[in-house]
Amino acid sequence: MKSRRCFSAKTSPKRGVTLYLIRHGLASAGLDDLDPGLAPLGHQQALLTAETLKHLAPARLIVSPLRRTRETANPLTEVFGLDPEIRHEVAEVFDPSLSPKERKKIIGPFMDGHWSKQSETLQAWYSRVISTLIALGNDGTDIIVVTHYIAICAAIGKALDDDRVVPVKIGNTSITTINVVEGQLILVAAGSTSHLGTDQITGVTTALPGGP
Repeated sequence: MKSRRCFSAKTSPKRGVTLYLIRHGLASAGLDDLDPGLAPLGHQQALLTAETLKHLAPARLIVSPLRRTRETANPLTEVFGLDPEIRHEVAEVFDPSLSPKERKKIIGPFMDGHWSKQSETLQAWYSRVISTLIALGNDGTDIIVVTHYIAICAAIGKALDDDRVVPVKIGNTSITTINVVEGQLILVAAGSTSHLGTDQITGVTTALPGGP
């Protein structure tokens, strides 16, 4: 049985702007489809996530351009009446056109690594994600961001001053809450799946789209 995962940190005395980072739901395929949509369970996860967050009052909905994130955002669009803003800055770390064989070969060692040991290209991607989230925090309004495993882990690591690519493992449609205060990311909670049943938690061990 899979356990629910939620890592919490002390909240800053200054709230600032809150970002709700949501990982996409379970995808319908693993490596064979370069841009898969959601599996039936993924759609269910997305609906439960929107239901859980309906008490919030976000002003914006930021979404990665990939199909699985766009489909995860659909229930949020209906709940909040917000048009999704497609932002490539919060897309997947690897080029979607990367072949299945190449992706499978590099994903394990990459997830076990540290950002300071990555290539200049990957470090630039990391910096772009962090600067984008901080810039969103300057907007003055709470925001929901539907994105990917590694992008969320990058934000968690920055907030914790942890150089690991994966400082905390997070599941599909997990909710990570971060406050942006004076240009700093302050972690409130990482990878919460308390809105899901134990049989609905997927994707904790891998960043691959349709991973277990």
